[in-house]
Amino acid sequence: MHHSSISSRTGFTLAECLIAVTIFAAGLVGLCGTALWVQRSTIASAGRAGAALAGSARLEALRGASCAARTAGTASWNGIVERWSIAAAPDLTLVRDSLSLPPERGAAAPPLVLEAALPC
Repeated sequence: MHHSSISSRTGFTLAECLIAVTIFAAGLVGLCGTALWVQRSTIASAGRAGAALAGSARLEALRGASCAARTAGTASWNGIVERWSIAAAPDLTLVRDSLSLPPERGAAAPPLVLEAALPC
C-alpha cells in the first residue's frame, strides 16, 4: 500500500513575498527612470525643433528682403538666442544663423547652425 503525502502548505512565505516585492520595486524604479529620460528627450527635441523653425523663418525673411536690406543681427525669445551674420559674395548673400538653446541641467547644448546662400 502506497501512501501519498499531500502537503498542507498553501500560500507564500514572508520571505517569498519580500523577494517578489523587491523585484517588482526594482522594475518600477527602472520604468520611472525610463519615463523621465523620455520626457527630457521630448522637451529637448521640442526646443531644437522650435529653434530650427525660427532659423528657417529668419532665412525666409532675409530671402524676401532686398540685398541692400539684408543685415546682421540678434534676437532672443523663450531662452533661445539667435545671431545671424551676412557676407556678400558676387550675386549672392551668404547667411549664417546660429541659435543657442538654454542649457539643460547645467550643460550647454551645441548651437543649431543654419547656413544659406541667397541670390540677389
